[in-house]
Amino acid sequence: MSSRKYNYRVIELSNPLLEIKNLKTSFRIGEEYYAAVDDVSLNVNKNEVLAIVGESGSGKSALAFSVMGLHNRAKIEGDINFKGRNIANLPFKEMNKFRGKELSMIFQDPLTALNPLMEVGRQIDEVLTLHNKICRNRNVKTIL
Repeated sequence: MSSRKYNYRVIELSNPLLEIKNLKTSFRIGEEYYAAVDDVSLNVNKNEVLAIVGESGSGKSALAFSVMGLHNRAKIEGDINFKGRNIANLPFKEMNKFRGKELSMIFQDPLTALNPLMEVGRQIDEVLTLHNKICRNRNVKTIL
């Protein structure tokens, strides 16, 4: 009999952190809607990392923008459940409660990530102030 000890990692599949069901994101061109994301379903559990990989134009960014609620002219169908709450098609102000604090996106274009005309500390301060509701003096300590 072996004296080895094994460590097991238990993955909780019943309550994913992010659950996407049958997501379809369509954009209107003329009188027609065309799907950029068509019937995507996936789960992301706590402490998991998901990489979305595909060819240019395959819908990776459209999928991420849909989850983040950043499409202002797209038709979003299906469910996007974050911590058990369907956040698909939430009003902009309601979505802002999630963005940055609980749900974030790293954009693929570095020029859109930070404004080159604004100091980096000021940009970080803006995010902390919007999502954590803490004063600027405390933000400076947090940033440093």
